[in-house]
Amino acid sequence: MVCTLTVTERRSSLDWAMDVFDTQVRAVPPGAWEAPTPCRDWDVRALVNHLTVEHLWVPPLLAGLTRDDIGPRFDGDQLGVDPVTRWTATARRSRDAWNRPAIWSTTPMLSFGPTPAGEYAFQLTADLLLHGWDLARAIDAAGRLPGDTTSARTVGNNRELVRWVYDALSAQIDAWRVVGIFADPVTVRDDADDWTRLIALSGRAPDWQPRLDA
Repeated sequence: MVCTLTVTERRSSLDWAMDVFDTQVRAVPPGAWEAPTPCRDWDVRALVNHLTVEHLWVPPLLAGLTRDDIGPRFDGDQLGVDPVTRWTATARRSRDAWNRPAIWSTTPMLSFGPTPAGEYAFQLTADLLLHGWDLARAIDAAGRLPGDTTSARTVGNNRELVRWVYDALSAQIDAWRVVGIFADPVTVRDDADDWTRLIALSGRAPDWQPRLDA
């Protein structure tokens, strides 16, 4: 499914998913960086750091470097004292790296081996979309700022993108589960919409709420 999309379509999907995550990062209320998220081991700050690190890797990997070349420079917390600014700068550099047309015909060396750039872009798109929901859900639970009209539901309002990610992820998710990337799917109603089914497919509970003692 992924390989049937044009470069323009894949690029547009990646941009849209990055916009979704970017919107939620900017919406994190003061004092909510330690709030729990649907990712059991990560609070809000750890979740944003995960995506920031993921996109710090993009420019060097697309430039042909390997993990050995890059070394430990992106290990640990990368957010510093201003997580929003750090994420914003990192996302901009990642977008710039994908803007070079020749990149899309390359095969970057990822941690699990050589991967076509289009597949790499899909993995980033899916991760941004799903973690965008994680972050939005955490902010929903922590309490959004007055005037903030975004929510976890708005993350999934691009139906074509959600359908593409669901179909593509369904075809490969068993392999990802073997290495611990995704948990087992969550059961949902047969008439659940595509967004709910995607969340459940990834091992997340669509009705997640933070534990009272968290």
